[in-house]
Amino acid sequence: MRIAILTALAAAACTSPQIDPGAYFCGPDGACPEGQACNGPDNVCVAASTAKPFECGMGFVDVVGDDTAATGQPVTGLGCVSIQFTTLGCLQAGDIGDWFQFDVPDNCAAVKVDARVSFPVAFERLELQLSKANGPPATMESPCSAPSTADSPEEVRCLSAVLEPGAHYAIGVVPDGTQNCDARCANNRYTFSFQLKAP
Repeated sequence: MRIAILTALAAAACTSPQIDPGAYFCGPDGACPEGQACNGPDNVCVAASTAKPFECGMGFVDVVGDDTAATGQPVTGLGCVSIQFTTLGCLQAGDIGDWFQFDVPDNCAAVKVDARVSFPVAFERLELQLSKANGPPATMESPCSAPSTADSPEEVRCLSAVLEPGAHYAIGVVPDGTQNCDARCANNRYTFSFQLKAP
């Protein structure tokens, strides 16, 4: 009898634990436990047979025509020290970026911009770019005051730069070209925010 019990315990120890669908957010590149797949609408691991393709989802907007610094969405009414502008955005497969244009008031003695974007790690990674006077964009990354943690399903990227008073700028949220599941998850949802403040 004792041998039978030990054999049963040993067999149980060698089997994989059952992981319930919906218990985990998808990991990088849509990674999920065996037998599960990343659900596109909410980046949660579900039974592979029920997984749906990516969609922007409630509140996450994919604005048409904002793909370049010159055609980005205008953000108006900014002061030398502004309230924080925040929006929920979405990059579908093939979308080269979302841009936000703004003018720095010309009466500022000195001003800088602080921006941040957060996004699920399950899909393509995003980065922030800055363009002046619709010129060529430059990827700019700064340390985040509250970076993402190891157990967070979101990654955070930040940008901080001193700006020229009276100048026209645009900030872009763009795919960084990596970690896109071999192009199967070349998309993402994000929360973007920025504000002007004293340096």
